[in-house]
Amino acid sequence: MIARSALGTACILGLLLTLLGCQSTLEPVPATRAAPVTIPTATPVPTVTPFPTPTSTPVPVGSASVPTPEPTQSPATPAPTATPTPTPTEIAAAGVLPTEGPIRVEAMPSRDHFPPQLKITDVIPTGYSTVPPTSGRHWGAWSDCGFYNHPLPDELLVHNLEHGNIIVSYNLDGDAEVAELRAAVEAIPLAREYAIVRRYLAIPEGMVALTTWGVLDRMEGVDPARIARFFADYPGNTGPEFANGLPCTTGIDMTQSSGG
Repeated sequence: MIARSALGTACILGLLLTLLGCQSTLEPVPATRAAPVTIPTATPVPTVTPFPTPTSTPVPVGSASVPTPEPTQSPATPAPTATPTPTPTEIAAAGVLPTEGPIRVEAMPSRDHFPPQLKITDVIPTGYSTVPPTSGRHWGAWSDCGFYNHPLPDELLVHNLEHGNIIVSYNLDGDAEVAELRAAVEAIPLAREYAIVRRYLAIPEGMVALTTWGVLDRMEGVDPARIARFFADYPGNTGPEFANGLPCTTGIDMTQSSGG
Protein backbone atom coordinates (compact mmCIF):
# COMPACT_ATOMS: atom_id res chain seq x y z
CA MET A 1 0.00 0.00 0.00
CA ILE A 2 2.76 2.26 0.97
CA ALA A 3 4.69 1.15 -2.11
CA ARG A 4 1.90 2.17 -4.37
CA SER A 5 1.57 5.45 -2.74
CA ALA A 6 5.23 6.15 -3.11
CA LEU A 7 5.14 5.08 -6.68
CA GLY A 8 2.28 7.36 -7.43
CA THR A 9 4.03 10.29 -5.87
CA ALA A 10 7.12 9.51 -7.87
CA CYS A 11 5.13 9.45 -11.05
CA ILE A 12 3.54 12.77 -10.28
CA LEU A 13 6.88 14.34 -9.53
CA GLY A 14 8.34 12.94 -12.72
CA LEU A 15 5.49 14.28 -14.69
CA LEU A 16 5.92 17.79 -13.17
CA LEU A 17 9.63 17.78 -13.88
CA THR A 18 8.93 16.78 -17.49
CA LEU A 19 6.50 19.54 -17.89
CA LEU A 20 8.91 22.09 -16.38
CA GLY A 21 11.67 20.96 -18.67
CA CYS A 22 9.54 21.27 -21.70
CA GLN A 23 8.43 24.79 -20.77
CA SER A 24 12.00 26.07 -20.48
CA THR A 25 12.68 25.14 -24.11
CA LEU A 26 9.61 26.73 -25.56
CA GLU A 27 9.80 30.19 -27.35
CA PRO A 28 7.88 32.91 -25.64
CA VAL A 29 4.64 33.72 -27.34
CA PRO A 30 4.59 37.39 -28.50
CA ALA A 31 1.83 39.46 -27.06
CA THR A 32 -0.89 40.46 -29.43
CA ARG A 33 -0.96 44.28 -30.08
CA ALA A 34 -4.30 45.88 -30.12
CA ALA A 35 -5.16 48.09 -33.14
CA PRO A 36 -5.02 51.88 -32.39
CA VAL A 37 -8.35 53.35 -31.67
CA THR A 38 -9.20 56.58 -33.60
CA ILE A 39 -11.06 59.06 -31.44
CA PRO A 40 -13.26 61.29 -33.59
CA THR A 41 -12.86 65.07 -32.91
CA ALA A 42 -15.59 67.56 -33.52
CA THR A 43 -14.94 70.08 -36.39
CA PRO A 44 -15.32 73.65 -35.09
CA VAL A 45 -18.14 75.65 -36.65
CA PRO A 46 -16.88 79.01 -38.05
CA THR A 47 -18.28 82.17 -36.42
CA VAL A 48 -20.14 84.37 -38.85
CA THR A 49 -19.22 88.08 -38.57
CA PRO A 50 -21.97 90.40 -39.84
CA PHE A 51 -21.06 93.11 -42.36
CA PRO A 52 -21.05 96.71 -40.96
CA THR A 53 -24.11 98.76 -41.64
CA PRO A 54 -23.32 101.52 -44.19
CA THR A 55 -23.44 105.06 -42.75
CA SER A 56 -24.39 106.69 -46.03
CA THR A 57 -26.42 105.73 -48.99
CA PRO A 58 -24.31 103.71 -51.43
CA VAL A 59 -23.53 105.43 -54.67
CA PRO A 60 -24.90 103.61 -57.69
CA VAL A 61 -22.48 102.46 -60.33
CA GLY A 62 -21.83 105.12 -62.93
CA SER A 63 -22.56 108.00 -60.61
CA ALA A 64 -20.79 111.26 -61.50
CA SER A 65 -19.18 111.81 -58.11
CA VAL A 66 -18.69 110.03 -54.84
CA PRO A 67 -19.81 112.08 -51.84
CA THR A 68 -17.14 112.57 -49.22
CA PRO A 69 -18.00 112.92 -45.59
CA GLU A 70 -17.82 116.47 -44.22
CA PRO A 71 -14.60 117.11 -42.23
CA THR A 72 -14.89 117.80 -38.56
CA GLN A 73 -14.52 121.53 -38.01
CA SER A 74 -12.10 122.65 -35.31
CA PRO A 75 -12.98 125.62 -33.10
CA ALA A 76 -12.32 128.90 -34.85
CA THR A 77 -9.09 130.62 -33.79
CA PRO A 78 -9.71 134.29 -32.95
CA ALA A 79 -7.93 136.71 -35.24
CA PRO A 80 -5.01 138.55 -33.61
CA THR A 81 -5.66 142.11 -32.57
CA ALA A 82 -4.01 144.50 -34.97
CA THR A 83 -1.47 146.82 -33.36
CA PRO A 84 -1.07 150.19 -35.08
CA THR A 85 2.37 150.54 -36.60
CA PRO A 86 4.10 153.64 -35.24
CA THR A 87 5.24 156.20 -37.78
CA PRO A 88 8.98 156.85 -38.27
CA THR A 89 8.56 160.21 -36.49
CA GLU A 90 7.08 158.49 -33.42
CA ILE A 91 9.86 155.89 -33.37
CA ALA A 92 12.56 158.59 -33.54
CA ALA A 93 10.83 160.73 -30.91
CA ALA A 94 10.76 157.84 -28.43
CA GLY A 95 14.55 158.01 -28.12
CA VAL A 96 14.65 161.76 -27.41
CA LEU A 97 15.07 162.22 -23.65
CA PRO A 98 14.79 165.31 -21.42
CA THR A 99 17.97 167.03 -20.25
CA GLU A 100 18.66 168.22 -16.71
CA GLY A 101 19.14 171.76 -18.02
CA PRO A 102 20.91 173.54 -20.90
CA ILE A 103 23.76 171.56 -22.43
CA ARG A 104 26.50 172.73 -24.78
CA VAL A 105 26.63 170.91 -28.14
CA GLU A 106 29.61 170.92 -30.49
CA ALA A 107 28.78 172.72 -33.73
CA MET A 108 28.52 170.65 -36.90
CA PRO A 109 31.42 171.02 -39.42
CA SER A 110 29.55 173.22 -41.89
CA ARG A 111 26.93 175.98 -41.83
CA ASP A 112 26.72 176.42 -45.60
CA HIS A 113 23.45 177.04 -47.43
CA PHE A 114 21.79 174.52 -49.74
CA PRO A 115 18.76 174.86 -52.08
CA PRO A 116 15.36 175.09 -50.33
CA GLN A 117 13.93 172.18 -52.33
CA LEU A 118 16.27 169.84 -50.44
CA LYS A 119 16.07 168.43 -46.90
CA ILE A 120 19.03 168.08 -44.58
CA THR A 121 19.02 164.31 -45.19
CA ASP A 122 19.55 164.99 -48.90
CA VAL A 123 22.88 166.71 -48.22
CA ILE A 124 23.86 164.99 -44.95
CA PRO A 125 22.48 161.41 -44.78
CA THR A 126 22.67 161.32 -40.98
CA GLY A 127 20.79 164.63 -40.65
CA TYR A 128 21.39 167.07 -37.80
CA SER A 129 23.40 166.04 -34.77
CA THR A 130 20.67 166.81 -32.21
CA VAL A 131 16.87 166.84 -31.95
CA PRO A 132 15.95 169.65 -32.37
CA PRO A 133 19.09 170.84 -34.24
CA THR A 134 21.50 173.38 -32.76
CA SER A 135 23.78 173.96 -35.79
CA GLY A 136 24.59 172.73 -39.29
CA ARG A 137 23.86 173.42 -42.93
CA HIS A 138 20.56 175.16 -43.75
CA TRP A 139 18.49 177.10 -46.28
CA GLY A 140 19.34 180.66 -47.32
CA ALA A 141 16.10 182.07 -45.81
CA TRP A 142 15.00 182.34 -42.16
CA SER A 143 11.73 182.73 -40.31
CA ASP A 144 10.03 185.76 -38.80
CA CYS A 145 9.53 185.84 -35.04
CA GLY A 146 6.24 184.58 -33.66
CA PHE A 147 4.20 181.81 -32.08
CA TYR A 148 3.24 179.13 -34.63
CA ASN A 149 0.70 176.38 -34.03
CA HIS A 150 2.13 174.30 -36.89
CA PRO A 151 5.58 172.85 -37.66
CA LEU A 152 8.33 174.85 -39.37
CA PRO A 153 11.24 173.17 -41.19
CA ASP A 154 14.51 172.59 -39.33
CA GLU A 155 16.42 173.68 -42.44
CA LEU A 156 14.78 177.14 -42.15
CA LEU A 157 15.16 177.63 -38.40
CA VAL A 158 18.83 176.61 -38.25
CA HIS A 159 19.47 179.84 -40.15
CA ASN A 160 17.67 181.67 -37.30
CA LEU A 161 20.02 179.93 -34.86
CA GLU A 162 22.98 181.19 -36.90
CA HIS A 163 21.66 184.72 -36.21
CA GLY A 164 21.54 184.09 -32.48
CA ASN A 165 17.76 183.56 -32.31
CA ILE A 166 16.09 181.18 -29.81
CA ILE A 167 13.78 178.41 -31.05
CA VAL A 168 11.09 177.03 -28.74
CA SER A 169 9.84 173.65 -30.05
CA TYR A 170 6.85 171.97 -28.42
CA ASN A 171 4.76 168.82 -28.76
CA LEU A 172 1.82 169.60 -26.47
CA ASP A 173 -1.59 168.07 -27.05
CA GLY A 174 -3.89 170.04 -24.76
CA ASP A 175 -4.98 173.59 -25.49
CA ALA A 176 -4.36 174.55 -21.86
CA GLU A 177 -0.67 173.55 -22.08
CA VAL A 178 -0.22 175.43 -25.37
CA ALA A 179 -1.78 178.53 -23.81
CA GLU A 180 0.50 178.19 -20.79
CA LEU A 181 3.57 178.02 -23.05
CA ARG A 182 2.44 181.06 -25.03
CA ALA A 183 1.99 183.05 -21.84
CA ALA A 184 5.43 182.01 -20.54
CA VAL A 185 7.19 183.13 -23.76
CA GLU A 186 5.24 186.36 -24.21
CA ALA A 187 6.19 187.38 -20.66
CA ILE A 188 9.85 187.58 -21.79
CA PRO A 189 10.63 190.94 -23.52
CA LEU A 190 13.55 189.48 -25.51
CA ALA A 191 11.21 186.93 -27.15
CA ARG A 192 9.47 189.56 -29.25
CA GLU A 193 12.56 190.08 -31.42
CA TYR A 194 14.54 186.88 -30.94
CA ALA A 195 12.15 183.93 -30.45
CA ILE A 196 10.34 181.57 -32.81
CA VAL A 197 7.90 179.09 -31.21
CA ARG A 198 6.76 176.18 -33.38
CA ARG A 199 4.97 172.84 -32.99
CA TYR A 200 7.49 169.99 -33.37
CA LEU A 201 6.57 166.32 -33.73
CA ALA A 202 10.11 164.90 -33.61
CA ILE A 203 10.13 165.11 -29.80
CA PRO A 204 7.91 163.02 -27.48
CA GLU A 205 4.43 164.23 -26.65
CA GLY A 206 4.44 166.54 -23.63
CA MET A 207 7.98 167.86 -24.23
CA VAL A 208 9.24 171.42 -24.75
CA ALA A 209 12.73 172.03 -26.22
CA LEU A 210 14.74 175.27 -26.25
CA THR A 211 17.61 175.76 -28.69
CA THR A 212 20.06 178.43 -29.67
CA TRP A 213 23.31 177.99 -31.64
CA GLY A 214 25.27 175.22 -29.85
CA VAL A 215 22.91 175.01 -26.82
CA LEU A 216 20.00 172.63 -26.10
CA ASP A 217 17.52 172.25 -23.22
CA ARG A 218 14.68 169.66 -23.30
CA MET A 219 12.05 169.56 -20.55
CA GLU A 220 8.84 167.70 -19.82
CA GLY A 221 5.85 170.02 -19.80
CA VAL A 222 5.91 173.79 -19.48
CA ASP A 223 8.31 175.29 -16.90
CA PRO A 224 8.00 179.12 -17.14
CA ALA A 225 10.93 179.79 -14.78
CA ARG A 226 13.24 177.46 -16.71
CA ILE A 227 12.23 179.04 -20.01
CA ALA A 228 12.86 182.58 -18.68
CA ARG A 229 16.28 181.51 -17.35
CA PHE A 230 17.29 180.16 -20.78
CA PHE A 231 16.51 183.54 -22.42
CA ALA A 232 18.44 185.34 -19.70
CA ASP A 233 21.52 183.11 -20.12
CA TYR A 234 21.55 183.24 -23.96
CA PRO A 235 20.24 186.70 -24.92
CA GLY A 236 20.41 186.39 -28.70
CA ASN A 237 24.21 186.62 -29.08
CA THR A 238 25.27 182.99 -29.45
CA GLY A 239 25.18 182.88 -33.27
CA PRO A 240 28.46 182.76 -35.24
CA GLU A 241 27.38 185.26 -37.90
CA PHE A 242 26.61 188.41 -35.89
CA ALA A 243 28.37 189.39 -32.66
CA ASN A 244 25.25 190.88 -31.08
CA GLY A 245 22.73 188.73 -32.93
CA LEU A 246 20.19 189.67 -35.60
CA PRO A 247 16.48 190.04 -34.67
CA CYS A 248 14.16 187.58 -36.37
CA THR A 249 11.86 190.44 -37.36
CA THR A 250 13.80 190.46 -40.66
CA GLY A 251 12.69 186.92 -41.54
CA ILE A 252 9.88 185.50 -43.66
CA ASP A 253 6.36 185.51 -42.21
CA MET A 254 5.54 181.81 -41.83
CA THR A 255 1.97 182.25 -40.55
CA GLN A 256 0.44 180.49 -43.57
CA SER A 257 3.10 177.79 -43.70
CA SER A 258 2.60 174.25 -42.47
CA GLY A 259 5.87 172.82 -43.76
CA GLY A 260 8.28 170.82 -41.68
